[in-house]
Amino acid sequence: MNSLVDEFGTDTMTRAERRARERRKKFRRRRLVAILVIAVLLLGGGAVVGVLTTKNSLGDALLSRGDYEGEGKDEVKISIAPGSSAGQVANQLVDEGVIKAAGPFLKQIEEREIVIQAGTFTMRREMSSKAAADVLEAAEAANKLTLAEGNTIKVLKKKLAEHEFSEDEINAALDDKKPKDYGLDVDAPSLEGYLHPATYEIHADTTPEKLVQSMVDGTKNMLNEQAISNDDANYFMTLASLVEIEATGDPEVRAKVARVFINRLSKDSETHGYLQSDATVAYIFGARQDLSTTAEQRKSDSPYNTYKHKGLPPGPVNSPSDGAFAAAKNPAEGKWEYFVATDPDKGEVKFAETYSEHEKNVKEYQKWLREHREKNG
Repeated sequence: MNSLVDEFGTDTMTRAERRARERRKKFRRRRLVAILVIAVLLLGGGAVVGVLTTKNSLGDALLSRGDYEGEGKDEVKISIAPGSSAGQVANQLVDEGVIKAAGPFLKQIEEREIVIQAGTFTMRREMSSKAAADVLEAAEAANKLTLAEGNTIKVLKKKLAEHEFSEDEINAALDDKKPKDYGLDVDAPSLEGYLHPATYEIHADTTPEKLVQSMVDGTKNMLNEQAISNDDANYFMTLASLVEIEATGDPEVRAKVARVFINRLSKDSETHGYLQSDATVAYIFGARQDLSTTAEQRKSDSPYNTYKHKGLPPGPVNSPSDGAFAAAKNPAEGKWEYFVATDPDKGEVKFAETYSEHEKNVKEYQKWLREHREKNG
């Protein structure tokens, strides 16, 4: 007789014993469901499932029967549509001959918590599930494009090319285009500076033109938030781009640099209205990391040469940050007309009201520059 039932057939188990029995039943039911799910996944992927009896190795044994080994062979382009579920992607990869079965692949996706991105991916036929999952995991980061503060159109073109957009598509979206072509009624010579720095997602239907539209829309929204009119936009965007490239991220330094440029615009300044910004000359020829320029370069006839042409350049020289724009809109109060980063490594910047005072500061910078070049070859 069962020791837990008395002679009259009455259940004599304690409450704790009954709870333990129920937990064991629930565990057996969950294990059965998990086994059935794995079997269905494998059958859906085309694998032949046998009956196994070792409970601890059942899932792994089933999964291992439906997988290729290695990195695969013969490249194939796989386009994943927006909104595709992991199961749909798994079946798509099976149909394309990339993976052998859905089960092992889905196990990789679940265990590694991979968020599958929409887009077109270069994969290989007969890849292991791990190798296929590796491609999609890398795409989580790769499927985004970041235009950093201070970046230029030249940099954006390189980033777009890295995402496998064609040269024709890229050029069509950017070359000879102006903000007005993308709905921003600002009088500017090009899109330079009007591409809002941010991180943008790339989907299967994304084109360079759509990305550029999003970037211009970002700038348009920022100008609206700052209550800047279309007539004033190019002035502030251009000034902000100079602050972005000439100043450190310190808000106080940026506000002072903005004031220096504004003071120089005055015809009564020591520079007689010339900004004399190396950053604008470096923009013409391709910026060095230290933004230094040669005497010959400073003779350029380019309208962006602020040594030769008074006032601001025709338009921005990069995509300025919100911080640089804030400095341009709200410059510090002061009479400075000169500044130099005496130690760029430390972010040290010195300001001067007169050229003679500025010369002393420049000597400090030149000393740093010599040491920097010797150190870095």
